[in-house]
Amino acid sequence: MSRSITARELFDDLHQRLGLAWVSENGSGEDITISSDELSARPALAGFLNLIHPNKVQVLGEEEITYLDALDGPERKATVARIFESQPLAVVVGEGFDMPQTIASAAAGSATALLCSRLPSYVLVNFLQHHISHKLAHRITLHGVFMEVFTIGVLITGGAGSGKSELALELLNRGHRLIADDAPEFTQISPDVIDGGCPEALQDCLEVRGLGILNVRRMFGDAAIKLNKFLRLIIHLEIPADASNPQASGREPDNRLRSDSSSQRVLDLNIARITLPVMAGRNLAVLAEAAVRDYMLKMKGYDAASAFIERHSRLLQRQEQDLSD
Repeated sequence: MSRSITARELFDDLHQRLGLAWVSENGSGEDITISSDELSARPALAGFLNLIHPNKVQVLGEEEITYLDALDGPERKATVARIFESQPLAVVVGEGFDMPQTIASAAAGSATALLCSRLPSYVLVNFLQHHISHKLAHRITLHGVFMEVFTIGVLITGGAGSGKSELALELLNRGHRLIADDAPEFTQISPDVIDGGCPEALQDCLEVRGLGILNVRRMFGDAAIKLNKFLRLIIHLEIPADASNPQASGREPDNRLRSDSSSQRVLDLNIARITLPVMAGRNLAVLAEAAVRDYMLKMKGYDAASAFIERHSRLLQRQEQDLSD
């Protein structure tokens, strides 16, 4: 679903943080929008004045104002007219400059918003670009419990009755933190980063069968809640078709040396995924913690299974050499 943002929404979101002043004399700021479909377009969403590839939000600082002032009357008027030909969402003047009269006159009758701020223009560009990109970034809602385990964002997934909430409750008791239960929202904020958070309606809540809705913040304190985290790992809980005879399900025998790991596509990224069989007598909280620790080691370049195989290969080679001698 395509999302969009208007100049009025942009102003309402950032006017306090950036000290923005609305100087437009006409228009509601709702007529022009930036949609998520434009994220991949060549013009930047927000940037310094650019007439060749116009930005959606044109920012003017000291250098841009000086450039316009150095133009003669007709050329300045034509240059300013070109700014509004592309129908930008807003023109923002920074560094405490007043809105140039030529720009105010050219904006009359247009739907482009005019904004001023005392902040340096580079600060405005950074904040506006980040805010708009994040607001329009690709989003998805996944079913599961999203938690912070050992500083790592972990999504616990599985079928109905697999024990996701019970595992989350046990991890909370062990000092880890809840981000979202049931329907966490994930946003791709950069080519290699997916950020996960909780919908407002579900904040602080965890639903456990037999207990109903639990307020985690009230039960465990503020430290048990995390607002958002980057998604790094998925732990999938799977109930075997026949726990006493795993081969009856048609699956190949488990590789006892390596974890049952793969990857899952989330938006445009492949996220590491580990499958944990749910069987009687298994302590899933301990296994989940071990899975996260093992993942962290692999990210640092250490693979326990590979190290084990390499060690045994050296021992076999040494024995073969001793026999040959």
